[in-house]
Amino acid sequence: MIDRRRLLAMAAAVPAVVSFPRGASAALPNLTGLRTRNIASGAVEVIYKTPHTKPNGLDVTREGMWIMDQGAENYASLINPQNGSLIREYMCEGVRSASGIAIDGDTAWIGSTYNRLIIAVDERTGKLKAKYSTPGAGQIYKVVSDVPGRRTNLKPAYPAPPPPPPVPGAPISTGGRQGAGRQNDDVQAGPAGTGAHCILVKGNLLYVAVPPARMIFVIDKTNWIVQNMIPTAGSRPHDMTWTDDAKTHFWASDSDLNAFFLHDAATGQITERLQLPTDSPVIHGAKLWNGYMYNCDDAGWMFRFRMPA
Repeated sequence: MIDRRRLLAMAAAVPAVVSFPRGASAALPNLTGLRTRNIASGAVEVIYKTPHTKPNGLDVTREGMWIMDQGAENYASLINPQNGSLIREYMCEGVRSASGIAIDGDTAWIGSTYNRLIIAVDERTGKLKAKYSTPGAGQIYKVVSDVPGRRTNLKPAYPAPPPPPPVPGAPISTGGRQGAGRQNDDVQAGPAGTGAHCILVKGNLLYVAVPPARMIFVIDKTNWIVQNMIPTAGSRPHDMTWTDDAKTHFWASDSDLNAFFLHDAATGQITERLQLPTDSPVIHGAKLWNGYMYNCDDAGWMFRFRMPA
């Protein structure tokens, strides 16, 4: 039996992840009073087209910058971030509507959004290595504090591609991104939903942002056991990026809040907000490189802004 002194010591050792409004559920983080820095409208610049039509995730390695595309072919393209020139690319086997990419040695981890899987492929070829379930996958829902969804202000960089063919046997989601609520009386199962939108790697840990759960799951990739669950700032988390080589903190974006939130990687605590201007494109992919935050909008464009000191 645990005595009272030991119980209090154990409770004190549990880190606080976020703060919450008085009377609110623990699922609704309180962002009021958070230190906020604003990015000026003129500081956001659209710099070049991405190799394909729907970029939806970024990563940076010594070779260059990876762009994960959500189009039907699910291309992973390595580019020179200075000018967008293509170095090499491949199609990712087993992926459906990719969102997020993380290069981990000879493996690329990819969020396969609409079959709610996390896919490991060969970093050089895109050939399938393994498929994993996504914790917290399901239908995205609305809560009272949600802001309206943002749409891009950019004209698509490419003509619209034809819609991908349906996947045999796959359930069809009729609820839309935010959920429909009441369903037809004859349905036998709920809408299929969505899965991971970003992956970061830290040793044996994967940090995976999952919008329907409003959580960043910290998963041990060796046994697929969740080590921690970090609440996201809003309902539409997208890409994340480490702030330092030691990977002690990361910026997590939210596309509808049009902002980045600085998290402590160990506790999940949010300590700062970086707010983009209202006229900026929509954040999908995001990675720090050479003093700039690089972002891709899923209309086929790369944009960036210099990180404030």
